[in-house]
This record gives sequence, C-alpha cells and structure tokens, in this order.
Amino acid sequence: MLGLEEGSYRDLARVLREWAAARAPNWTDANDADPGITLLELLAFVTESIEATGDTMSERGRLAAARLARSALALAGRNGPAQGSALARNRYFSGRLLGAQDFQLEQDYFRERQRRHNRALHGAGVVHGLQVAVRPNGGSGEQVVVQAGFAIAPDGEEIEVSCEASARLPHTGSRVFVMLSRAEFPSHPVPASADGQLQFTRVEETFSLGVQATASQNGIALARLIGAASGWTIDDAFAVPRARCHQE
Repeated sequence: MLGLEEGSYRDLARVLREWAAARAPNWTDANDADPGITLLELLAFVTESIEATGDTMSERGRLAAARLARSALALAGRNGPAQGSALARNRYFSGRLLGAQDFQLEQDYFRERQRRHNRALHGAGVVHGLQVAVRPNGGSGEQVVVQAGFAIAPDGEEIEVSCEASARLPHTGSRVFVMLSRAEFPSHPVPASADGQLQFTRVEETFSLGVQATASQNGIALARLIGAASGWTIDDAFAVPRARCHQE
C-alpha cells in the first residue's frame, strides 16, 4: 500500500482544523489543558517512539513515521525541532556516490537558508494583497474571500495566493480567525519498481485557507471575524501582521 506523503498529512491537518472550526467554533486549540491537544500530543509521542525503532523498520515505514510525527506536532501547535541549528551542506569530491538523501540535503540546505533570511530580515506577515471580505455562499450561509497576494509564514516559508480564494464560514459562533498557511502536495506519479509501485516526482507548493477559533502559530491571521445573528463581520480593531517589507 502506498504510504501518505507530506502533502497528504498537511491536507489532513487542514481538513481537521476546518471540521473543528465549523462544529466547535469556541474550541481553544492553543490551550495545553484541552483534551484534544492532550490526545494529539500522545499520538505524537507514540509516533516518535515508533520512529525510534527505525533499525527494525523498513525505510518506507521509518520515513512515514517521521512525517506523521511532524504532522501530529504541527496539529498540536508545536514547531518541532528548534530553529537556528547549524546548517549542513554536501561536500563533493571525485568518485563520491550520491543518493536520494544527498539530493534532499541539497534542497533542504538552500530552503533553510531562504527561510532564515526571511525570518531575520522580514519577519512574518502579509507582504502585499490578501484583502479579506465576507460574502454570501450561494444561499447556504456565508464565505470568507481572500484576494491574491503574498505573505511570509512564521517559520520563514513564503506563501503565494495567485488568485482569489474562499473558505466556508460556520453558521454559528462568536469569533473566528481567517488563517492562511503554506501547504504542499506530491504530484506527477511514475512507476518506480517492477511491480508498478508509484512514486511522486514533484512536490507542488500551494496554500491552505481556513477559519479557526484561535489564531495558531503555524500561519498568518488575515482577519478576525465577529459572529452575530445577522452574520459575520470583519473586526476592524484586529491588527493584521505585516512583514517588514510589505508594500501597503
């Protein structure tokens, strides 16, 4: 059975957040005492324990366990390994045999340098665009609409919204945040073995838009919405985080 890739775990996290926001808008997922957070951290601990037995697991199983641990920690609101650790890059020499992990290290090195640059020089927040509006959702409630734009996530990742995007708003609730975060998913599968097992050859970078009861640390809060009997309105008192290089 083909294991889930990184993008699939991110999509699962997004779906769970949207489900919780729609059905329990007052749930404070940042509260460490919340039973849901306790369960997520327990699952993360169990997954990390499984990963620790990597010597007795197949490489595919070990990598899947590592991805699941990172995703569970992200759902629990934790950032994973501390940022600022020393970077490592490949050292090439004649006759060296390169494998997939070496090429992955090459990508990780330059990606982390870019994230570090963004965090240090620009911070996190909206660079340009990403204006928010509330509109009817075809006669079945309301939706939040976000215009095209660009932002920098708290971890330094770049988030681009190339065209107008929308997310459904819950029918009830007193307050929600419009959250934008980076997402990715695998694409372009090709046969990678004699038995026809598929591997993805690309990772497409995109974004996730949703509404949450609290503003998480894993994305950018584009707006705060106030709920009333007449519907949702944008809270003008909410200060949208802006990157230090923002153009507006």
